[in-house]
Amino acid sequence: MKISAVCFDLGKVLLHFDWDLMLNRVAKKSPLPKEEIMRRLREDPQVKAYEIGAITSAKFFTHFKKLVEFKGTKKELRQAFSEIFTPLADHIALAAMLRPHYPLAIISNTNEAHISHAESTYTFFSLFSARIYSHEVKAMKPEPAIYRAALTALGGIDPLEALFIDDIEANILGAVKLGWQTIHLRPGVDLREALYSYELKGLDY
Repeated sequence: MKISAVCFDLGKVLLHFDWDLMLNRVAKKSPLPKEEIMRRLREDPQVKAYEIGAITSAKFFTHFKKLVEFKGTKKELRQAFSEIFTPLADHIALAAMLRPHYPLAIISNTNEAHISHAESTYTFFSLFSARIYSHEVKAMKPEPAIYRAALTALGGIDPLEALFIDDIEANILGAVKLGWQTIHLRPGVDLREALYSYELKGLDY
């Protein structure tokens, strides 16, 4: 099976994230308990609007500040919202091994604040020749448009020759429907072993 490019999700694949880090900081300057802050975020349609680029960061954090009754500054709120990531070093190392042999891409449902922080903090983003972010392409996984944007950014490759790695089943199924090869990174799945099954160049066999 020929693979011409490898595409990675970001969250839980290249970067771990922990919302508790954000909640702990926000709760210190809000009268709301952490559980209520998270509930309001999960149920608020402006979060999705932010991830598809329908509203600006300035508008989102103005709204977010009111939503959770945050008494600090918008700068503090943005920092708390963004500083939730930890690199998954083993997975990044695998991407680095593949990079000399394949073009790599990131396909992520994300937002400007998270990406601005992550790209300025972690150097591994330079491994990826294409970075497809939902807020920039105005589409989210598992919508077909975001996968097609990745194929275009990779030079119009055949989806049958594109390998996509994601931890969420719906996103995997979205790619499968378009003919992609996939690795569903469920808990307990060893990414190195999963990549071995595709006999990719650059890996230590």
